Amino acid sequence: MIRLGSCDAGCRPEDLDAYFDARHEAGMRPRNQLRGERLGEWVGFRSAPGRQVRNVQRFLKKAGFFPHGRIDGICGYRTTSSMRLFQEYIRSVESDPSIGAPDGIFGRKSLAHVERWQRDGVRADWTAYGIDNPQPDYRNWMRLLARVQRQFQAHPTDLLRRIDRFAGATDTRPVGDWDYDPSRIHLLGIRRHEAKPGKRTNDDVFILLVNGLVFRFYGTTDPGKSSHRAGAPFLVRGQHRYRFGWHKQSDRQKVYRALKPRSSGVLVVRDADRNYALTESDRSGRLENNASINVHWGGRGVSNWSQGCQVICGRGYINHNGDIVDCGEYAATTYATLGRRVDGRYQTKGAYSVLVDLVTAFSGDELSLEYTLLYEQDLAIDAGFGRDAAAKINAVMHERLA
Repeated sequence: MIRLGSCDAGCRPEDLDAYFDARHEAGMRPRNQLRGERLGEWVGFRSAPGRQVRNVQRFLKKAGFFPHGRIDGICGYRTTSSMRLFQEYIRSVESDPSIGAPDGIFGRKSLAHVERWQRDGVRADWTAYGIDNPQPDYRNWMRLLARVQRQFQAHPTDLLRRIDRFAGATDTRPVGDWDYDPSRIHLLGIRRHEAKPGKRTNDDVFILLVNGLVFRFYGTTDPGKSSHRAGAPFLVRGQHRYRFGWHKQSDRQKVYRALKPRSSGVLVVRDADRNYALTESDRSGRLENNASINVHWGGRGVSNWSQGCQVICGRGYINHNGDIVDCGEYAATTYATLGRRVDGRYQTKGAYSVLVDLVTAFSGDELSLEYTLLYEQDLAIDAGFGRDAAAKINAVMHERLA
């Protein structure tokens, strides 16, 4: 069995401090252990004779799930993500539920599929695409980004002008510096009801553009209730630099992989009148650089309370083939059931894990991406989309995943 922390003989990292300094953040405890999925699950390295981990890594690389991984005999975070992507591919693309929930553990069932793929010379269908040969839909989304940037440069709002003039350190890019290099991973958040006061719902759409492929998720880009005296923080419209990181670092029982601002933070404005909507008055308020606006898991979709973060629902997603993938049977509702069985089914973060695993497996050594937050009306800048494009995507997922 291969799982997080498994090592081939002689492959255990010699300098544990250096290994974890490159993957964890200051203050994460316990020191020099890998963080698993369950509440409080921390694991060390476990060595076993042979080359089983390296063999799996070579397979994953050849099959299209481990493009930037090192064949080092260590099952770390990137290898685990690639293993989960393979399991999810068997479950969703090959339509074989017998693989079970994608848990990042290669036991008898998963290794049997590995042997089958090796025997038959199978590769993931997405290996037909790449940054030089992207899917048509990928080209469309990248074209939209370029057109929105030109529109914003030609007709900037007052808030966009203030972002451009912001003098402090920030991971929010001025409009003229937007990066839509296809060699990078791009995540788009489409905020649909910015000015609608009231209950926070999963009515926003997220588009992941990775290696010429397009994946769609849903959740919310709006903050919920906040204890902050100045009101809840709304991430500003525009492009922001993000990276692999950790959410809920203050709680060693719950801390998990997420996307976070790459260095100093991203720009927000506050919901000063506390009506859960971003009004003109709020937009004219003080710009604040905030280091805690992460992209994180929002449970199965029952609730999504968060003070300003961008939240991904675990219930399901639309894959690179345009198929709606239901993760409901194994998508956990709360932290307490993660990594455990409920009604005989292993519980994971569902669709959120797919997003994070794609970013982890397909980003280079920097483990970073560009996150661009747009408004629903921005999609009308490109006639190929139209203002209701995000609403249609969200409606389809809610209808099929309810």
